[in-house]
Amino acid sequence: MKLLLDSHFAFWWQTGDARITAPVRQQVEAAEAVFVSQVSLWELSIKAGLGRLRIDLPVFARQVEEMGFSWLNIGNAHILKLAELPAFDDHKDPFDRLLVAQSLAEPLILLTADAKLARYGSTVKVV
Repeated sequence: MKLLLDSHFAFWWQTGDARITAPVRQQVEAAEAVFVSQVSLWELSIKAGLGRLRIDLPVFARQVEEMGFSWLNIGNAHILKLAELPAFDDHKDPFDRLLVAQSLAEPLILLTADAKLARYGSTVKVV
């Protein structure tokens, strides 16, 4: 199985957050490949710039690779898939929507804690 970690999940993984349960940790460790999107780095940098998150972005970026994860670049196929996603009045987060689009276009299983993303289909797994 190939996984894509959403922004919060990737941050929690690096910080050893207890919200990542042992079964989920085992799933990530057993995955064929694990990706972190550039979308997440973009989102985290904006949150840090607004003072909503304390993170050392260069360390985060380096640790993604040190942990054996791969960066997923943003490509045209992802943006085109984004245009096909249904719009929901209660969920308009552009970062989440692009992560969903990437999970559909690749395809990859997107691990997220955001239950609202489950309605986007079978490539989203709420953990």
